[in-house]
Amino acid sequence: MSNNQAPEKIAPALLTIDQVCAYLNIARPTFYRIKATGAFGLLPVKLGTLRKVLYSRIELDAYLKAGCPHRKIWQTQKKETKL
Repeated sequence: MSNNQAPEKIAPALLTIDQVCAYLNIARPTFYRIKATGAFGLLPVKLGTLRKVLYSRIELDAYLKAGCPHRKIWQTQKKETKL
């Protein structure tokens, strides 16, 4: 790579709540309202004792492609497809 080229940017595999909100083009309070009703199907990824809430970008893309089903439906579909 020459000095004139910018390094290739790598998309994060895990997204913070703010990144998920930006990706979905919704406000943070809207995200929490949707999540509280069970309408947001993804569960956070836990990394050891890390207290930060993170979501899988790959799972989020699959969830959107599936039409954003309710949490219970999505968790069943996810197990069936071994996502």
